[in-house]
Amino acid sequence: MQRPSPARPFGKRVLVEISHAIERFALAAEPGTPLLVVAMFQRLSYFEREAQVYRDIAARSTVTLVGLVADFPPQLPAGVRHVLLGEDDELAREWSVTVLGPHGGATLVAVDSETVDPAAHTLEEGRRFHGHWSFRREDAYREALRLRDSLGVSADTRARIDEVLEAVLAVPEPAEQTWWDVPLRFLVDRLDHTVDAGAAVQARLDSAVAHLDEVGERDARTGLFTPAFLQRWTSGLGPGLPVGLVLLRVPGLGDLRARYGLRAELAAMTGVSRSIQGLLTRSDRLVQLDRQDFLVVLPSWPVGHVHVLCDEVCARVAKLDQQYPFVPLPATGAATVTREQPLPIDRLVAQVEGRRQAAPAGGPALIG
Repeated sequence: MQRPSPARPFGKRVLVEISHAIERFALAAEPGTPLLVVAMFQRLSYFEREAQVYRDIAARSTVTLVGLVADFPPQLPAGVRHVLLGEDDELAREWSVTVLGPHGGATLVAVDSETVDPAAHTLEEGRRFHGHWSFRREDAYREALRLRDSLGVSADTRARIDEVLEAVLAVPEPAEQTWWDVPLRFLVDRLDHTVDAGAAVQARLDSAVAHLDEVGERDARTGLFTPAFLQRWTSGLGPGLPVGLVLLRVPGLGDLRARYGLRAELAAMTGVSRSIQGLLTRSDRLVQLDRQDFLVVLPSWPVGHVHVLCDEVCARVAKLDQQYPFVPLPATGAATVTREQPLPIDRLVAQVEGRRQAAPAGGPALIG
């Protein structure tokens, strides 16, 4: 028995296309033959986009089973069985589709790395995974056994799965799979290359137009990202990616121009920006919400690191009175890590306002 191909990195767009191909493989199975389909969707919102396909699959399969991270049983199409996973379950980060019948099989297994391609047009498009895929029945059989034993399925579901496994063992491994493997891997490699090339072109286009005021995604004076950028960059973001957020309020910036002039305001804005930018990675973004509020978006950051960054930014901004325009700029920060959509910015604003009221006059309000 051959071993499956080693895990390799994949972007979300390539995984979507491979998943769709495997789902079509299930729909192409001969009606009436034993057929098992098991898919791990991470979250219900991802399954809902494919609900019609799985309704069709369930109508022709022996058992169709999906795994989801959820607290309560969801409403699923008729015939689709489910297993609920906890947030900390080992399978909660898995994206997989396995199709198995006597005359063939296909499988895709990918684990969410919870990282993002820095050049991606949106956060959701930029999600990265590590995994492998195969259109060999032996590989699909192996994955079916793993999922049957790992998911803790009901006795009835396990019995139905075992019916398919027994039917598979009664038929010799299809010989033509060796012919399929090389061209399929060639096509997927070409798809991966095409997606990467498209992402690179999009990144160059974004860079080429970033300076244009009409784009509206960068502030014309500071060069920082605007709420328009944030809306586009987080559009379509599902709950699969944890996102760290730090909201920084520097109320002294609001009246700098009136008191000291535009040059002083821009110098202070630059100081605040540098205090933050030096702590970020290529995947992170700093968004200027208005003249006093700044949002730091930190994909995949652990909660402890997000809180440390919040404290460090507040401390750095508090020292800006040592440089031009030599004005104290006490800062207040609030931080969280979330999978919510839309991002809970209003909640962070409320936390910042509460901390400003509780902070000593003239001193920075640091998050604990």
